[in-house]
Amino acid sequence: MQLADNGDASQGGGVETVEVLASLADADLADDEGRALNQWQASLDRAFSQREQALRQQEQNAVLAEQASALAEAQAAAEAARQSALEAERRAREAELARQRVQDRQRAEQREKAIAAVPEEVKSLPRPGANAERIGASVDWNSCNKPSYPRAAVRLRQEGMVRMLFDIDADGQVIGGRVVESSGFERLDSAALEAIMKCRFEPETLGGIPQAASAEVRFGWRLNG
Repeated sequence: MQLADNGDASQGGGVETVEVLASLADADLADDEGRALNQWQASLDRAFSQREQALRQQEQNAVLAEQASALAEAQAAAEAARQSALEAERRAREAELARQRVQDRQRAEQREKAIAAVPEEVKSLPRPGANAERIGASVDWNSCNKPSYPRAAVRLRQEGMVRMLFDIDADGQVIGGRVVESSGFERLDSAALEAIMKCRFEPETLGGIPQAASAEVRFGWRLNG
C-alpha cells in the first residue's frame, strides 16, 4: 500500500489530496491467510473430535469387557451349582438304594426267623384246599396311635397320599415295611411308615388258617383350611 500526493502547493492555495494505493496482491495474501487459519482450525476440531470419540469408545469397550467378565463368572457359578446339585442328587439316590438293599435283606432274615419260629402244631395243620377262601391282612386301627402331622410339613403346606407295603407274620405282627408310592414329601412318608409299623394287623387267612403275607396300606395327609 502506498500514499500519493496529487496536490500542487504552488497553484494558489489548492486543496491537498492524498490517495491510498493498495495492491491486489495484499488482499489475496490476506484471503490465503484466512483460509489457512480456517483449515488449521477445522483440522484441530477434527482431531479433538476423533480423540473424544476414541476415548468414549475405550470407555464403552471397558464397560462391555467388565460386563462380559461378570456374566462369565455368573455362568460359571451357576454351572458349578448345577453340578453340585446333580452330585448331591446322585449321592442321595445311591444312599436310598443302599438303604433299600439293607431293608430287603433285613426283611428276608426276619421272614426266615418267623418261619423258623412257627410252632410245630401250626406247621402240622392241614393245608387249605384249592377253593379255600383267602382274606387279606388288614390294619387293626384300634391298636394304632394317631400320628402327629409333622410341624415342618404343616408350615410348608405339604399334603399327599402314601402307599406302603408291610410284611405281616401269622400272628399279625409287622415284620417290615416300605414305601411303594411316595406322597412327594419324605417327612410325610417317614411319619406314616413309622406310625403304621407300630400297629397290629389282622393276619391273612386262607381257609381260616392264619398265614404270613403282605398288606398294602394307604395313608393320606390332609390340611384343614
